[in-house]
Amino acid sequence: MVEKDSTARTRELGHRMKAFRQRRHFSGADVSRRNGWLQSKVTRWEQGLRELSVVDAALYLATCGEAEPERDLLLELTQPGGDLYWVRPYFDELVDPMKSLAIQENLAHTLVRYESLTLPGLLQTEQYARTAFELIGNRDQAQLDQVVTARMERQRLLQRDRPPRCRFYVHERALRSVVGGPRIMHEQLLHLVLSANLPYCSIRIVPESGGVGTVLENSFTIMEFTEHPAVVYTDSYAAGVFIDDRVAVEAYYSLVARLESDTLTEERSRQTLAEWADRYDRMEE
Repeated sequence: MVEKDSTARTRELGHRMKAFRQRRHFSGADVSRRNGWLQSKVTRWEQGLRELSVVDAALYLATCGEAEPERDLLLELTQPGGDLYWVRPYFDELVDPMKSLAIQENLAHTLVRYESLTLPGLLQTEQYARTAFELIGNRDQAQLDQVVTARMERQRLLQRDRPPRCRFYVHERALRSVVGGPRIMHEQLLHLVLSANLPYCSIRIVPESGGVGTVLENSFTIMEFTEHPAVVYTDSYAAGVFIDDRVAVEAYYSLVARLESDTLTEERSRQTLAEWADRYDRMEE
C-alpha cells in the first residue's frame, strides 16, 4: 500500500483499530508477529499514515478476535471513496458523525470554529443543547438523550490537563436567537462568559454590521494537528463532511482571516457576552 498524508478517514480508522486492539489486550507486536507483518506497518496503520486493504483489515480483526459491530464499522472505514471530501451521513445506522468529529477534535492541538446561527457545541450547556436538538425534531426521545450525552462527552476534551487551543467566532445573531427561553439563554451566556476567561479559549463576536459574516451561513471547524495536515469539518441536516483537500482548506483559512478583520476584540466580545447574559436575566423578571 502507498504511503500518504493522513486524512480524517484514515485517522479515525487507525484510532478505532488501536482502541479495539487494546481492549482485547493485544500489543502491536502481537498483531504483527501473528500475521508476518513488520511492526512499523501496524504502527502506521494505527497512526492513519498508511492505507489499509479490506483483506488486511479482516486479518487484523481476526487476530484480535473480531466483534461483529466493530468489524462492520472498521471494514466500512477501509473504503476510500472520495477521501478529500469524506461524507458521514446522519441517517446511516453504521455511521456516527459525532463520534468521528470527537475523534478528530481529541487528536487536534488547535480548533477554530465559526458559528452562524447557534452557539458552539463545545460550549453549550446541557439544557441549551437538548432544546436545540428538540427544535430540529429529527430524533425520538432515546436518540435525543443519546445525542445530548454525546455532546456533553465531547466537551471533556476542554477539561484535559492540556486541552486544545480553541478560537470561536460567533455571529451576533446566535446571541439574539432565543433557544428555549430567557432562563436557558441566561445560563448559556453566563457559561460563555466564564469560558471566554479560560486561557486556552478565545471567543470573538462577529457583529451584525460585519462584512463576510452577514452573508456566511454555514458553520465550520478547522482542526490543526501536530503530525497531520489540517482538516475542515462542516455539517448539514443530513450529513457531516470532513474536507482534506488542500486548496479548499486554504480557502477556509482565508475566510477566517476575513472574519478576524470583522470581529470585536476579545475584551469587547466578553463585554458583549456579559451584556447579553444580563439582558436575558432581566427578561426573566
